[in-house]
Amino acid sequence: MLKNISSKFGPGILFAASSVGTSHLVQSTRAGAEFGFTLALLILFTCLLKYPAFRFGTDYAVATGKTLIDAYFKQGRSSVFVYIIEVLATMFIAASAVTVVCAGLISSVLAIDVSIKVVSIGVLLFCVAILLGGSYARFEKITTFFVSLFMVLICIAVALAVGKADISSVNLLPAVEFEQSNILFIIAVAGWMPTVVGASVWQSLWVCAKSKQLGRPLTAAEARFDFNLGYILTVGLAFGFLLLGALLLYAKNVTVAEGATSFATQLISIFTQSIGSFAYFIIAIAAIAVMISTLLTILDASPRAVGSVFALLKNGSETAQSAPRSMHAQIIDTVEHESHYYRTFLIIQCIGCSLVILFFMSSFKVFIDFATSVAFLTAPIIAFMNHKAMISAEVATAARPSQLMRYWSLTGITVMALFGLVYINFGLLG
Repeated sequence: MLKNISSKFGPGILFAASSVGTSHLVQSTRAGAEFGFTLALLILFTCLLKYPAFRFGTDYAVATGKTLIDAYFKQGRSSVFVYIIEVLATMFIAASAVTVVCAGLISSVLAIDVSIKVVSIGVLLFCVAILLGGSYARFEKITTFFVSLFMVLICIAVALAVGKADISSVNLLPAVEFEQSNILFIIAVAGWMPTVVGASVWQSLWVCAKSKQLGRPLTAAEARFDFNLGYILTVGLAFGFLLLGALLLYAKNVTVAEGATSFATQLISIFTQSIGSFAYFIIAIAAIAVMISTLLTILDASPRAVGSVFALLKNGSETAQSAPRSMHAQIIDTVEHESHYYRTFLIIQCIGCSLVILFFMSSFKVFIDFATSVAFLTAPIIAFMNHKAMISAEVATAARPSQLMRYWSLTGITVMALFGLVYINFGLLG
């Protein structure tokens, strides 16, 4: 029975894996390190506001047997253009950034005295080999293993940190001064928590792949339970890292290191000093596990997404003219069209990331700033596109969002748009 239940899980766990990389390991911990528990409500509020935008990825795939990319094509060229910009930024820039952070952690933990570029390419090729050598089912099992390992280890680490912490003389709820640097950091935390809104498309891709693996469509109840479980885990882990940052860094008045890799390395060393030398391996393995799982999900999702775009560009008109098909037949068509291009774009992604790492490391900050800007500015647009998809004629009336969910979705879109305007004012123009 347990095996039967666990077989229904997958896309939600993959969502958690894609979310807890740098946004959690770095941003949540840094939030705790800089402001104690003050930003806890911001993290919770942000995750709640974005929930409909992410869940609609699951809901649309279950209701139609298609991905959100198909919905964007039906909405028109402007929607497709917005998504292509977002996915290309993720495919090359975000994937390169995660690769470098992962390589930096591995180099630090294993004391590898080799160029970070060489280690990064090695990590990239290792993950690409895993994805090229297996099916969705294998990818899901490997990623689930890494996420499970990470969750167990980080829970142990949090328990040890709480047990050792002495916060009797520390104010863990300091006031936040609204100066530009703090405002930009708050926007960054909110904008990337729990992950970029474009990950909702990944969710729809993975739900279709999971349904094909099972040999039948996932039911709405199964898919929603799986997604909710993954989302709850994601939010819980964000608070776990916030707690670690507050107890191990803020409470000890430790100056936070700059850069994702140096910061993660600093966190590992703080664990060793505060809890004991044995804790080094706990947090080190946990950090590497989460970064590998995040990298695997990004490397898998982007080629699936681009493959789906190309399949629709090539076969869209043929699909539109075809006779109505069963839900399972539609799912098979969706996955096979996307899978036809998957390996090609996975290799292209690997080459592109390798070029960025080898030849553009000096301009890495420019690339990351570009990817960040794209994520901020496209977030409310993609959320609105998801909202339109779920109330379209493609979705049966019974499967459409309730009135409460619609208002919830529109509220999230509005707040994300406001965050985008603030980001333009302080981040791009300031």
